[in-house]
Amino acid sequence: MEPVPAGPLAAERWNTDGWCLVEGLFTPDEVAAAIDEVHSLFPSADAVATGEVRDFNLSWDSVKPVFPFAGRALNRLVVHDSVIDLAQSLLGTDHVRLYQGTASAKYTGTHDDYEQLLHADFGNHTLVVPRHDVGYQHLLLFIYLSDVTPDTAATRIVPLGLTGGIPAERTYLDLAEYADIYSAEVPASGPAGTVLAYRPDVYHRGTALRAPDSARFLLHVAYKPVGTDWAGYHTFPIHGEGTAWHHFVSGATVRQLTVLGFPEPGHPYWTPETLRGVAARYPGLDMTPWFEAGPHGGSG
Repeated sequence: MEPVPAGPLAAERWNTDGWCLVEGLFTPDEVAAAIDEVHSLFPSADAVATGEVRDFNLSWDSVKPVFPFAGRALNRLVVHDSVIDLAQSLLGTDHVRLYQGTASAKYTGTHDDYEQLLHADFGNHTLVVPRHDVGYQHLLLFIYLSDVTPDTAATRIVPLGLTGGIPAERTYLDLAEYADIYSAEVPASGPAGTVLAYRPDVYHRGTALRAPDSARFLLHVAYKPVGTDWAGYHTFPIHGEGTAWHHFVSGATVRQLTVLGFPEPGHPYWTPETLRGVAARYPGLDMTPWFEAGPHGGSG
């Protein structure tokens, strides 16, 4: 499947196959800046191949950097207006929340467990099972920060139409029992800047890198409708005292903060006291939209 622009064709593939590859969400400069920044988090492919890496855990199971990141470029992609637009379009609602933002890296020859079983991500993204109508679906995204091909760990994925008979609660598929499903998997390939969008009930699997001395870098990003408390991955308030969070907030827009759960202007949370308090907590945040909307939650 080739990447397509966000729009009707992407939505059709999302609704029919459960996944799509989307191109053109970011400018080349935005992609280049994010690639530069991800290299500040992870070693380069060359550094790993030549053995220059010291004191860095290359295991796929190691703790991965989590949003908000120290710089601005990766954060910009996670809550980019085009990404929020895509989430609202595919989820069918303007009221969405970011619930995952993680960076990851894979390298040739460093980890034996890159080859996964086909699985559906609702196992670790929700306490229940997926429901497919508007207001209940959630959206998972891989934002490619390197060119992703079948030889550089492109995720293998199976269209929904081929997996309809699998019991709803089954998250992993046995190789022998579901050999026909494995034979139907396709690689989700695309150049840096491509976005893989998929539903949590779509069966897919990670793979190893076969190209010599190579690496794959990407962002794992997920959105859900407001009010779906049973779905989640990361919580962001725990980062509230961190430097990276304050750095992010100082340059964030109202829309970006809202998708993180920050009360929007005019929300009943805002009182004269909370307006003053938040302005003092985040002196770099332009609070004008909140002050202009005024207090709505009492006198404070």
